[in-house]
Amino acid sequence: MADKLKFNIVKENFQKFMDRLSDLTTIDSTIKLKIDNEHILAYSMLGGKVMLGFKNYLLNTKEFFDLKEDIDFTLDIVLPNTNKLVKNLDFLATSDKISVDITYKESPDDETLMQARSIQFNGGKLKVKWLTGENFEVRDITKNILKQRLDIKNRDWSFILNKQEFADIKKLSGINSEKIINIDVNDGKVTISENKAWELEVDEVEKKSAKLIFNKRFFKCIDGEKEEIEFHLFESFMLIKDENSNLMLSYEQDFDEEDVY
Repeated sequence: MADKLKFNIVKENFQKFMDRLSDLTTIDSTIKLKIDNEHILAYSMLGGKVMLGFKNYLLNTKEFFDLKEDIDFTLDIVLPNTNKLVKNLDFLATSDKISVDITYKESPDDETLMQARSIQFNGGKLKVKWLTGENFEVRDITKNILKQRLDIKNRDWSFILNKQEFADIKKLSGINSEKIINIDVNDGKVTISENKAWELEVDEVEKKSAKLIFNKRFFKCIDGEKEEIEFHLFESFMLIKDENSNLMLSYEQDFDEEDVY
């Protein structure tokens, strides 16, 4: 038998929450939310066994959700076709009060984990109903995994783009048909280029040599309004961190929990 959870969305932050979901759809349209008393962990990923791209936000639960009472479990919600869901939810933006009804069941593997079966958003006379992807195989990522795997203390090296450099690279890459951007380090000088089209020197680092590639499609996942964008390079992926988000672009990475501890 399914249980129900009801709460209100903090109206002042409704659009901010929708913007976070919309941003995650630039990686993939299926998003997973993990909600507990402290945080909302929202993420999307691209790729199967090899994770090609991953982005998450870690938000303060009480900043966005007005839970009527504390919950003693983690609620997992898989939202398929989130790009369409966000467009539907835009019609709730003018409502004075927006509430959420979620039906859920206990995970067969963990009594502290609840899995959402359906979700309904209510605002004024409008109800937006969405079946959750309880049967979708979305890799489970926890806050603990993120904290340890994406700790920049474990990075190999890093380089920085300033706001103007990022804007120029994004515009240059939009002119040509190549899908790949090259990141090279020669004698400590970091250059970003597109084959036979252009090359821009952006930074100087201690690392003497490196050759990396970057898919243009991920430019839209990066916040270009920051004054400086730092790329953290690990053994098998690059990481771009914001105040409450992580963007991971993988060469070959596996997030198995068994080897985190």
